[in-house]
Order: sequence, then structure tokens, then C-alpha cells
Amino acid sequence: MKLAVVSIQRNRAKWLKEWVLFHHLVGVSSFYMYLHKCTDNSKEVLATLSKDMDIKIHIVNDDLYQPQLASFNHAYQTYGNTADWLAFIDGDEFLYPTNTESLLDVLAQYQYADMSALGVYWQCFGSNGHVQDPNGLIISNYTRRAPLSFESNAHIKSIVRGFQGKHCQAGPNSHMFNTILGTRDELGRPIQFGLTSYQPSYQHLCINHYACQSYDFYKTFKMNSGAADAGANLIRPESWWTTYDRNEEEDKHILRFEKQVQNLIEVGIEP
Repeated sequence: MKLAVVSIQRNRAKWLKEWVLFHHLVGVSSFYMYLHKCTDNSKEVLATLSKDMDIKIHIVNDDLYQPQLASFNHAYQTYGNTADWLAFIDGDEFLYPTNTESLLDVLAQYQYADMSALGVYWQCFGSNGHVQDPNGLIISNYTRRAPLSFESNAHIKSIVRGFQGKHCQAGPNSHMFNTILGTRDELGRPIQFGLTSYQPSYQHLCINHYACQSYDFYKTFKMNSGAADAGANLIRPESWWTTYDRNEEEDKHILRFEKQVQNLIEVGIEP
């Protein structure tokens, strides 16, 4: 079984290596990366990583309408027949298995399920009180999150079956695809929209969503970065920060991968 990741990212060069190597560690073998309005060295970071990994890099037109949906659709129509499953996630989202070492072990359980896509729920993490972004890994520096009852945790992102051809289209937002057999969560519950009405389940899968990072990151980038599946001119109000900067609960489950990720960053991938 093969799992690929599709992602559109903007100016996340500082964290790209960790993000790619983390997902490689948990079972992703191919990365289809779309860079939108990047003014940093994201392309160079990915190009270096591509010497040891299967990474395809696409530069997205600055003026493209709904660049995330356009990129997702391009990726599926171009690469949909290269993997059994394709996960569509953002650069501030870390997808991982909650009880095994590999996403492939989890996906094997759904290989013959009556669904076209598997929805994975968020856990939204706050700033950990950081005003400036500290050095080190995101997964190490941001360990405090909102309670599991936080409304936005009911958002899902999609892991979509490959080999569905033109019948598989992203939309109406970046969270879901229109497919033949529809989307279900890990409990088999049908999903009709990216924000569900269910109590999220994390028995098998989870996405740590590091939406905030530091307050400086929010003020200097996130606030004015727009929304890749909505409008490039979106400006997030201060109320967005107060809504998402939730730090009530410490959650270190993802840190079981910390040492291995750090080792991959320092030593590299064996040929």
C-alpha cells in the first residue's frame, strides 16, 4: 500500500523539513507540494529533500482563484493513480496514527470499506504562551491545546482513495472532496461537510493543527495571509487569535515520534 500527501504551502521554509520528515516517518512515501506566494526558500528546501525522497514541486500562480482547491484538483488528476491513498493537509497540520507506528497500518483497516475518503479530525493547538517562535521542532514547542470539546476540532481533513479519476473533485472547501462513495470518519459515520456535527474520534488517527504558533507569527504573517480556499485578501481579526489560542490542556502524544524526527533532521534518510 502507498500513501501520498498533497499540500499547498506559503512561506513555511523554516518548518518544512520537520513537516516532510515527520510524515515520511509515519508512512508517507510521496509528496506533491504546491507553493503559493512563497518569498522564502521553500522551493530550495524541498529541492534538497527531493534528492532522497519522492517530492514533486509545483509553483502556483499568484493570482489563481481559490488556489488551494485548484491545486488539490490538479494534484488528484495528475497523481491520483500513483497511490492507494492521498492525504490533503496543510503545512500547520501533522497527521499521525494514535496507536500504531504507521499510517499504513490504519489505512489497511479501511482498504475495503464502503467509502471514497476518510475524514480525520483536528486537535487545535495554541501558542503555548510563545510571543516569538522558538527554535526547535513545532511538535516539541507547541504541546498545549484546546479541550477536545472545542468546536473547531470537529473539522476534518481528507485522506482520499486513489484511482477514482475525474469523479473525484475537491470542494466546496479544502476539507472535503466530492466523490462517488462519499467521506466517512474512522467510526464509519458519513460526513457531508468539512465541519461535522459529531464528537470527534481519535481512536486511530489524529491531525495536530498548529493554527496559532506564536503571537508574532500571527501578527506578521497569519493575520494577513488570506485563505487559500477562500480569498487571498482575507484579514483575520484579533478575535481569531483569541478564539484559537487555546492552551488549557497539555497533549504530548505526538512526542513519541520526536526523537526519530530529530534524528532524521540531523542524520538524514538512509539511501
